[in-house]
Amino acid sequence: MTEVFFQLLLPGLTTGCVYALVALGFVLTANVSGVVNFAQGEFVMLGGMVSAALIALDLPLWVAIIIATLVGAAAAAAQERLTLAPVRDTPHFIRITITLGVAVVLRGIALLLFGKDPLSLPGFSGEGTFILAGAVLPVQSLWVWAATAALLGATFWFLKFTDTGRAVRACSINLRAARLMGIDAERLTLLIFALAGASGALVGVVVTPIVLATWDAGVSYGLKGFIGAILGGMRNPVVAVLGGLGIGAVESLAAGYVSSGYKDAIVYGVLMIYLLIRGGVFLFGRASLASGAGDA
Repeated sequence: MTEVFFQLLLPGLTTGCVYALVALGFVLTANVSGVVNFAQGEFVMLGGMVSAALIALDLPLWVAIIIATLVGAAAAAAQERLTLAPVRDTPHFIRITITLGVAVVLRGIALLLFGKDPLSLPGFSGEGTFILAGAVLPVQSLWVWAATAALLGATFWFLKFTDTGRAVRACSINLRAARLMGIDAERLTLLIFALAGASGALVGVVVTPIVLATWDAGVSYGLKGFIGAILGGMRNPVVAVLGGLGIGAVESLAAGYVSSGYKDAIVYGVLMIYLLIRGGVFLFGRASLASGAGDA
């Protein structure tokens, strides 16, 4: 039983690494721009599709990784400059709708350029496996975990120990006050969008040898990452990351112990229960909410 549990849990955490980085991208971009970017999951898809296409052209793996990461950064920066910056002062729902439109456009471009068939990448260290806690995992999982840890470490170092990172945190606390204090929120928005796109594309490259890359994969990544961001209140990057990892674990355990056909329903059910509790539907939820309001 223990081996079965870990055989389900550890691959779920591998997928959860992708959700965690997407959730982090949601939180960071929302804090500096004031808008939820529903195209965030598409950058993961772009990273996987672009790198797989480049490898098919016999380019070296490291070149494909760099180009795919730059494509993700460029796509996110272009999204911010061309679709969000011109409508910065419009109502919130208009900007959110625009991000949904960008997601559809990116999926359409991927379908036209790469086709509907899944694309694959070879494992960075071959196709071998290793055993951890009785679970048999592909060696590529180590690359996913290492890349996620490196990206998270770099992100939190950036936020805590750099002036630009402190400016991002100031924007997350009070965007209007940050602007009044002289922080160039528009420049920060462009930077954070580019970094979020690059990190999403990079993790998309690293996870593709395990899950393959498809033109519509960004929908799932985006929705699951968004749930993680919601669990973090769209403000707390640490909780958002943990939420993303937890979603991957719950999804995999639900597929193994219940049914793969119900795994998404279970994940969304967990989100619904959380929102009902936070919204005060249940008695202890109301008490928790009132306590939080009193502390504020």
